[in-house]
Amino acid sequence: MAVITVHQNEPIDSVLRRFQRQVIKEGIISDVLDKRCHLSKSEARRVKVHELERSAKRKRRRSKSKPRTSVHVKKKMF
Repeated sequence: MAVITVHQNEPIDSVLRRFQRQVIKEGIISDVLDKRCHLSKSEARRVKVHELERSAKRKRRRSKSKPRTSVHVKKKMF
């Protein structure tokens, strides 16, 4: 459970920002989203495999792309 202590004269925006970071760090939002509906073991396994395939595909795509350089080359315009 996310617990935040409010310091004296601390603006509410910073308190909410700290609370939101804590909730994300503890994984509360993802737990709530996962438990919205029941998944059988086979469905959960299928979803997990699908997510792993997507992340592997994303990694392959990123590794194939050319590395960005910090050198800027001006193109001649006609």
